[in-house]
Amino acid sequence: MDKKSSHCYWFSLYLFTYFSFAQQPNNQPHIRIVSEHLPPFQIEADNKVTGFATEVVSAAMEKTPYSYNIKIYPWSRSYSMTLNNENTCIYSIARTIERDHLFTWVNTIAERNASFIGLKEKEFKIHSIEDAKQYTTAVIRDDVTHQLLINRGFKEGVNLYVVNNTHSLLKLMTQRMGIDLILVDAFTIKHRAELNNLDPELYKNVFQLNKKPLDYYLACNLKTSPVIINQIRNAIFDLKSSGELNNIKDKWQYPNIKV
Repeated sequence: MDKKSSHCYWFSLYLFTYFSFAQQPNNQPHIRIVSEHLPPFQIEADNKVTGFATEVVSAAMEKTPYSYNIKIYPWSRSYSMTLNNENTCIYSIARTIERDHLFTWVNTIAERNASFIGLKEKEFKIHSIEDAKQYTTAVIRDDVTHQLLINRGFKEGVNLYVVNNTHSLLKLMTQRMGIDLILVDAFTIKHRAELNNLDPELYKNVFQLNKKPLDYYLACNLKTSPVIINQIRNAIFDLKSSGELNNIKDKWQYPNIKV
């Protein structure tokens, strides 16, 4: 074999090897996606994860070359996992000033409000967040509602009760003395109650805290490759522009708000 032929042979072998490996999905990084049980955004039941936001994230990931899995944990654990592990992403997370530098924010997937929810049988006089301080409010640890109330002067053990498990949040007002309110999105109450075999008519929206909706994001660990981030981000944009996201919204009867 002459020098020219040898060069062509090795170059051809290089191309064959490169494209063979490039086409193998196992060479792509695996993306771990985590969240909490938050119906109807994320619902864990019968060893499956469903829900409005879950369908949005899954539909986007199917448009990328990456394998992925979605797992539900207590919010504080999912939050910590994403902070500390490359190629790990968390969804239905509100973007705040305190969190802005902690994650790579991929794209918006939903919107939420934050309302003080109480039992209909009780009387409340709340016209501002200062009024709410005379009651005890339960929140999920490390949730945006937890951070929000801490920043507004609520104190754990005084007028703030912090739990790790979102499954128990609605039950607190009926089963634990001294818990007056929870701070959640009022849109979730019907779904939360039904999944916990509770009557949604027991609860009422006492006071909505935010003036405009908070953006819910898919966010990833800071060490996740920009290539991965951009592919997932563009996949979500594609869901929005193609109308696929609207179809998912209709299925889950999500409020007619911009995502």
